[in-house]
Amino acid sequence: MLVSSLSVLLCSLCANSQTVSVNQQPLKVIYPKPERAQESENWYPLVLLKFALEHSGRDHTLESSVKMVQSRSLKELEQGDLVNVAWSMTSIERERVFNPVRIPIYKGLYGLRLLLTTQDKLAKFANVTNLYSLRNIDFIQGHDWPDTVIIRDNGLSVSTSTTYEALYNMLLKGRGDAFPRSILEVDWELEQLGQQTNVQVVPNIALSYPAAIYYFVNSKRPDIHHAIQSGLEKMHENGEFDRLFTQYFADTIKNANLDEKTIVRLKNTHMSKLTPLENNQLWFKPN
Repeated sequence: MLVSSLSVLLCSLCANSQTVSVNQQPLKVIYPKPERAQESENWYPLVLLKFALEHSGRDHTLESSVKMVQSRSLKELEQGDLVNVAWSMTSIERERVFNPVRIPIYKGLYGLRLLLTTQDKLAKFANVTNLYSLRNIDFIQGHDWPDTVIIRDNGLSVSTSTTYEALYNMLLKGRGDAFPRSILEVDWELEQLGQQTNVQVVPNIALSYPAAIYYFVNSKRPDIHHAIQSGLEKMHENGEFDRLFTQYFADTIKNANLDEKTIVRLKNTHMSKLTPLENNQLWFKPN
């Protein structure tokens, strides 16, 4: 059903776009093939990228490189041969190396995190109400994720590994207490784990910190950067960005039951001063 609705949406986007291709060499846009095999052509950041390029009016091709973990994809992006665009959480350091399209593709919701834990550890969270009481919790995160630094900067303990499979194995084997996941990731990941797992969402706590996932472009490809940025801007202007975002995430946001949780706010000192936090159109604001 999602494939069908996306096809209708793509036709609508193409019909509504008023852009005209110019006589320029077609852009060859190459993104890293996702590490997780379950992610496909219907993956939101890839669909959004396709639509943004369509709205840009530039002739282009869009293809994946080989499968790679995030750390390798960023190294390849810096070189610009195997990969020339990728999407990742931003940081000051990453914005120095790559050319960021400063439009948060998930409206900042990767900074709103539910805590996944195992049933035997739920009691550890019963009396957690603030940042101080989280200091007895050992969090699990990817070793090169900006989130890892953010959590540590707030005085919390973090154990790390390199792949999603290894991180979930750590959680299942008790080598950590909680795996913070974006509210946009939790439903999908629990579905992939299946009914046999005892992983569940901590019912009373969520974390929140300023965060943005951007498209990053190789610094030597301003043409690709301009195409993506102009396409996303047009999608915001004509409402297609919000339409696509709602289609993918409205139910997921509702299922997070944020009104039932205490939201513990963390500081993020790794956001660039150029982050467009004042542009309310770009960010999700919970009721």
